[in-house]
Amino acid sequence: MVSQIIGDRRGRLAHGYSRIIVWTTVLTLFCVFCCRGVPESSNAASAQKEAPQGKSVDAFMGDWQGRWVVSDGSDTGPLVAQVIALGKGEYQANILDEFDSRARPIAVLVGMLENGTVSFSGQATYEGMDFEVHCTIAGGKFMGNFEGSDASGSFTMDRVVRLSPTLGAKAPAGAVVLFDGRDFGQWERLVPFAGMINIAEVVGSEENAAAYLQARLWSDSDQQVGLELGSDDGVKVWLNGQVVHTNNASRAVAAGQDKFKVGVKRGWNDLMLKITNGGGGWAACARVVGADGKKATGVAEEEPRTQKATRMYLDLNNDFATIWRIAGPYRQEGKSGRQLLDVAFSPESPGGQQPVKWKRIGAAEAEPKKVQWLVVDDAMEVKPGGGSIVTKRKFDDFKMHIEFCTPFMPEARGQGRGNSGVYLQGRYEVQVLDSYGLEGRDNECGGIYQIGEPIVNMCAPPMQWQTYDIIFRAARFDDKGKKIKDPEVTIKHNDVEIHTETKLPRVTGGALDSNEAEPGGVYLQDHGNRVRYRNIWLVELKRDEAG
Repeated sequence: MVSQIIGDRRGRLAHGYSRIIVWTTVLTLFCVFCCRGVPESSNAASAQKEAPQGKSVDAFMGDWQGRWVVSDGSDTGPLVAQVIALGKGEYQANILDEFDSRARPIAVLVGMLENGTVSFSGQATYEGMDFEVHCTIAGGKFMGNFEGSDASGSFTMDRVVRLSPTLGAKAPAGAVVLFDGRDFGQWERLVPFAGMINIAEVVGSEENAAAYLQARLWSDSDQQVGLELGSDDGVKVWLNGQVVHTNNASRAVAAGQDKFKVGVKRGWNDLMLKITNGGGGWAACARVVGADGKKATGVAEEEPRTQKATRMYLDLNNDFATIWRIAGPYRQEGKSGRQLLDVAFSPESPGGQQPVKWKRIGAAEAEPKKVQWLVVDDAMEVKPGGGSIVTKRKFDDFKMHIEFCTPFMPEARGQGRGNSGVYLQGRYEVQVLDSYGLEGRDNECGGIYQIGEPIVNMCAPPMQWQTYDIIFRAARFDDKGKKIKDPEVTIKHNDVEIHTETKLPRVTGGALDSNEAEPGGVYLQDHGNRVRYRNIWLVELKRDEAG
């Protein structure tokens, strides 16, 4: 799971670029990948059909291509653009020499939709010449003009849908078909640990929000106990109305991340947790132990039906508190998840004007491994809060084909925008994210989290099907069990190689285990967004074939 939170998409992309347009001299490379692009008119129907939510593709978002020309006709050249929907009628246009390059954009412009037209304007400087640029998108055309003291001209672009050539690739003879659009027979749900409170399952996987969890604990005497907490993301803790712990973290939940001692009184004690979420998954856990870290004595939970003290659920769940009430989500305009930890919402102010609506929630106990995701239009769709899934079979070296589609979430940002992940052997994450038009970092689409960024950002717009074609070579060990060679991976994203025999020196965050000498399954991540997958197949390789 990726816990690092990326900031505002527009700020991220504009960082390092001047908002002044710099017309570069390389305008002859337009042909790269253009053979993959076709006018939108011939692909609009299929693009709409493939939209994850069954909605029409945004009329402005996506790829555009055309040409610029000087007013006197003395010079002309190719031009392309990526248009990103930012929500609430706002759009960002990256003007480029060519698609699929790490070169800086010629321009990064922001415009607003009004009366069916998105308008952009900006200043430009090229080879010492100053230009004023004005452009619009309307009626299926991206048109504009540039004017300076020494030259002026115009440009026109049409929208194109560039589809991966390997979409729909058929599994070869002997392949292991992991998903063919019908059922989850090859998969099982990753059962969370006992005691995990799945907040997303009750209030949704909300970006930049806070939720409160409340439990009552009985103690036979005044005593010191230990609290062992985990949270995704930040946590603040009250005991009997007093703040006893705060950690403004950005992380994935794991048991025992924060450990501290508190004093409980004889009788009932009120425990309240505030959990903040920057985006993606949302969960927490709380374990009650003795002051020495061993099993607590004389501590029990409140049974909700009888309101009497019971140790039954603590004993069944390794001392994790399992009986809770939950309230939320709470938000404040302009505040990030981290900033919300210090914003006092109604549960922190009893008797306030806003009544608190508490709901009952139980921690995960002995849950079945049945996959809770959905099958929609011959694709599997992440059910937020339904848990990640993993193949029942485990693999060593292999070639794999997988297709994915990120949802349209224009107002979401960073890791909250179409987030999921494909884990090879359950240990090495190839990131899935709507990072269309971004730089292409290791925590963006095609990146290997915290290990390697893609050679180029090949991420397609949201709501468009994409492909990963992967060759994975497992780690090698000698007869004594010593690792003598790191795993390696070669990845094609939309049929363009973005990693070439990239070494994987360690497992990535969210790995199921670190047993690199053992085979592992393909693990698909539930990060709280309705990402879809389809046409998943794998060819197992012999050691000599894999190298």
